[in-house]
Amino acid sequence: MLLTLLLSHALILSGLEIPPPFGVGETLRYEAKLGYFPVGTATVTVSRTTRERGADAYVFTMAGQGGPPGWRVRYDLTSWVDSRRFNSLRFHRRLVQGGKLDEHEYLIVPDSARYSEIGVAGAWVAPSEPLDELAFLYFLRTTTLELGRSYQYSRYFKTGYNPVQVKVAGAREAVALPDGRNVPSLPVELTSRGMTMKVWLTDDSRRLPVQLEVPLQFGVVSLQLVGEELRASGAAGR
Repeated sequence: MLLTLLLSHALILSGLEIPPPFGVGETLRYEAKLGYFPVGTATVTVSRTTRERGADAYVFTMAGQGGPPGWRVRYDLTSWVDSRRFNSLRFHRRLVQGGKLDEHEYLIVPDSARYSEIGVAGAWVAPSEPLDELAFLYFLRTTTLELGRSYQYSRYFKTGYNPVQVKVAGAREAVALPDGRNVPSLPVELTSRGMTMKVWLTDDSRRLPVQLEVPLQFGVVSLQLVGEELRASGAAGR
């Protein structure tokens, strides 16, 4: 009898879905600095939900521009992520620098562990639970991270960049929110193929990425959260 009750309770719990710490309409605005010097801006948005190849999906976007003189860039990322399994389904990256355009769009198929690039013949192996770089940031907001712990994920859709090493510092750090409040945050390092970026996530239910440090060709750029919008938007579409 007791075993039956325990199994029934486990089945009920397995059917409950924990809502993610973000929703459609969340828009985060950042100022970029190289050292003490402002070099640009960036915006990260949960823009909408849609249907992507039969699956309900979030559409995440990131847009930014800036850089020091001679290195001015504009970049746009769009990520389509299965909202139930949290796997990348499609990823578009567009970079303009010095008048030159570098653009790639990938179709990612978790069920067959393959990805392909639009306009390029062939297909390549992907992990069974693939993520692109923008989706990975949102994934970190949903997963358990403990102080002083290290984690290893082989989930980047291009397998040559795996595993991604994720290291959480042993102590929280206070980071300023746009309203001036200082909040405790988890300093997290992500390392892949010898390159390391850092992100500070608020140590609360929202796990806001309040600060990032990204290594680029001209130096390490710091992105500081300076504004946030939470307007609701239920628009669906491609």
